[in-house]
Amino acid sequence: MSKHQIWLIAIISSFSTVAIIAGSMLFFSWALAASSSTTTQQTIDNFAFVSISSLAFEPVDQNAAYNKDVKRQMLTLNSQTGRFVDGENIFIAPLILPDKSILTGMTVFGEDFDNQGAVQLRLKRCYHNQARCINLAETTSTDSYAAGQFETVKVTIPNEVVDNNFYSYILELELTALSSSGLRSVRLEMVDRSGTAASPADVNKWSLAGEVTNFLLPNSDLTQVRVCTDDLSHLKNATHYPRLVVDGKSMPLSSNSCVTVWGRDIEVQRALNTGPSSGTYQFLR
Repeated sequence: MSKHQIWLIAIISSFSTVAIIAGSMLFFSWALAASSSTTTQQTIDNFAFVSISSLAFEPVDQNAAYNKDVKRQMLTLNSQTGRFVDGENIFIAPLILPDKSILTGMTVFGEDFDNQGAVQLRLKRCYHNQARCINLAETTSTDSYAAGQFETVKVTIPNEVVDNNFYSYILELELTALSSSGLRSVRLEMVDRSGTAASPADVNKWSLAGEVTNFLLPNSDLTQVRVCTDDLSHLKNATHYPRLVVDGKSMPLSSNSCVTVWGRDIEVQRALNTGPSSGTYQFLR
């Protein structure tokens, strides 16, 4: 065998070895990526339940007359009290929910022997920095009244992502059914995404130029928004800088800075003949 043939065989062998190694690495990389993708999907789609016993509820009014039956796992009103005493038939249970999970449904269990009263549940989201809560879901035993044990039809909760940074969550029980009627438990259904990162909110531009003297942010409900300014050094002085007006209250803006506010009616304003300005806004919640 000539030296030329030996050299050619060596080159072919080397290329074959490299190709085999590269193919193996590509296969294992693909397999690893597929495995990672499957694991992530299982994490995102992890369907979960949270059950809250009636024994976790406490009255809003300290004078409320009620009973907690550990054996029956029931919370009932004292039958000697009136049915519609203000505040004495409201009970609250705080919730600890996985952050970033998505609430999808609520079902209530109990017993109702009173066709004139009801076992009514409300799921509420409350703001950390305001004395304000809103209903996310509501259901009552009267919808399924059957003179005894009941399970309400599941109430669907649309697009509610748990955010423990801005809100707390509670269950509110309004109990007007007598005759040993009461609440046994509440079941919440959710998709647990607590291990995944939240998607960033869209960043939009605002601009004041020419004859334009204000820019109204397009929000229709109480909203948290982050407003930022670009460089304003081209303006004569700080009195020419734009201002942020939130529900009628005005605050100054600075150059290359951001502020975060809550409000329903939010706009950026500038005085006449003060020069153009621009920046960004981002709805947080």
